[in-house]
Order: sequence, then structure tokens, then C-alpha cells
Amino acid sequence: MREHTLIKCCGLRRAEDIIPVNAYAPDFAGFIMTSRFRRYVPPETAAVLRRQLKPGILAVGVFVDEPAEYPAEQFRQGNIDLIQLHGKEDDGYIKKLRELTGGKARIIKAFKAESGEDLERAARSEADLVLLDSGTGTGQTFDWRLLRDLERPYFLAGGLDPENVAEAVRRFHPYAVDVSSGIESGGVKDAEKIKRFITNARSADH
Repeated sequence: MREHTLIKCCGLRRAEDIIPVNAYAPDFAGFIMTSRFRRYVPPETAAVLRRQLKPGILAVGVFVDEPAEYPAEQFRQGNIDLIQLHGKEDDGYIKKLRELTGGKARIIKAFKAESGEDLERAARSEADLVLLDSGTGTGQTFDWRLLRDLERPYFLAGGLDPENVAEAVRRFHPYAVDVSSGIESGGVKDAEKIKRFITNARSADH
């Protein structure tokens, strides 16, 4: 069990999103880098936003079923610090990604948590870290009872918001909590919700 649960704010798209993130300093800032998703940012935008982040906040590029060369190139160019895979990528893909990045990139693999079998696959993954979600950006929680049997560190995602994040941290002490739609109003990042999410997550650790 970690002493403190880390925090990831995902789906950042604008310079205006970076201001409250820098003010309240989560551990990770996520950029969606696969173009078919609403919160997509192109590589050049991700590079600009990463440079605006306060030192110590790590940029995570989120990719869904892309050729491995694409996330590897974003990492090598310094546009992102970690690679998150949110599609059907398998251990073979992860191995190739490690080869392309010289073993330097930390890799997060997301799993849709619907059953004990899903948790078993997450437990066996070759990724450095795993993320458990109800889907790809659904904004819905999954059955948290499934978490009881997972012994490796994980990011908890899916339906988290300022109101329920403290309970999640207190109950499960995940490696990290991950939020996107839960810190938005009208489809854009909400500075007040970012503040409340981070404050509530951190207060639950004490």
C-alpha cells in the first residue's frame, strides 16, 4: 500500500486547463493523442501544453490501438513522459514499445473491469502499471468490489468525481486515481472541480 495515492487529471486540451492543474499540482496530466476522440490533442499541441506544466507534473500520452511507432515517437521527442494504452494492445505490443523506446518509457495499460477475468488479465500484464476503467472514457464507475483481489498497483478510473474520490482513496488506496469528465462542466475542464477533486483525494490520504 502506498503512503499517498497519486492523482492524474486527464483529457487536458487547452492552455486554460493547465492553469488550475499547475495551481493544485496533480502528479500526472493526461493528453488524449488518438484523433477519433473528442478530447484529442495533436502532438504539437501536447508538446506546447507539456512545456507549460509545472515541473514535477508528468505528462501522460493516451493512445488507443495506434501503431507502436506513434507513441514511441512522442516519447522520444519529449512530448510526453509516460505512455498509456487504452485499446486492445497486448503484451507483444508492449514489448515492441519497449524496444522502440530503449526500455526508457513507463507504460500504463488500461483494462475494462467487468469481471474477475479482466482483473486477472490486468494482474498478468507486462505493463509497468495498469489502469482499471469501466470503458474508454465512459465516465461511469464499475463494480469496485472487483478490486479486492488485485494485488499489483493500479490507477483507478471511471466515474470518479470530487464527490466520490475520497471514498475510493480511503477504501482501496490505489496507486493513483484518474479523472477526466468528473472535472468538467459543459464538456470543458472546470477549475473549481479540479481544485475540489485534488483537495478531496489528498485529504482522504491523511
